[in-house]
Amino acid sequence: MRWIGRAVVAAMIAVVCACAPLHQDLARQAMAQGRLDQAGQEIQQALADDPSNLQLKHLAAEIFTRRGVTYYKNNEMLAAEDDFRRAVDYEPTYAAAYDYLGLIAFSKHDWQSAISYGEKYAGLTGESVPLYVRQAREQERIVRAGGRLLLGSQGRDQKKVPSRMPSSDF
Repeated sequence: MRWIGRAVVAAMIAVVCACAPLHQDLARQAMAQGRLDQAGQEIQQALADDPSNLQLKHLAAEIFTRRGVTYYKNNEMLAAEDDFRRAVDYEPTYAAAYDYLGLIAFSKHDWQSAISYGEKYAGLTGESVPLYVRQAREQERIVRAGGRLLLGSQGRDQKKVPSRMPSSDF
């Protein structure tokens, strides 16, 4: 209940001053408490007040990636993909979002996008390309050669999306 009172006071102050630092602080607090929807609203308000602030953009990328991970873990892929795209829109070098976008593309059998996102992730982190990139390359090679998909809907031949989670721990 105490945070509700603070939120009301903070909202009243925000109406008067419309200042990015206040919304930034509220976004950080909400994120720390796991209230990612509120964190997203606060960071968007901060960015509305100060749209060129790189620290705010980085925080926005972190918030939307965390929320995207929550959606991803709940198998809500459309919402997850939207948040990961939003994250890289705010910060085009935010590697973790690219890794998840690659996993989502892989699950949709969009081999080119899986490869592209996975390579982008690897380039930004200096790590080797994720397993799903190697598998997507192989699938693309098979498709180009006129073969059937190993990862398609062929029952016994079907492989799952790699079980490893991206390296970012949210």
